[in-house]
Amino acid sequence: MRPESLVAPAAAVGGFSMACLTASRVQGLAMSRSILATAPVVHNPRSARVLGSNGRKPVAQSRALRGVASEVAVYESP
Repeated sequence: MRPESLVAPAAAVGGFSMACLTASRVQGLAMSRSILATAPVVHNPRSARVLGSNGRKPVAQSRALRGVASEVAVYESP
């Protein structure tokens, strides 16, 4: 079986499953000592306080994630 045949279209994946898939793919992008987050995390007031506690704003970049149909905004905290 080819790996791309294992990827379900976004419409077939439930909200929680899609969130887990996206989180796992973002985690896979992280390098040592980097903090990566998606837009819902960055825009959450409580997590925004933690991410901004060093006085720097997370920087957005659009990334393609395996198993996710469209590119996702991934924020890196410098």
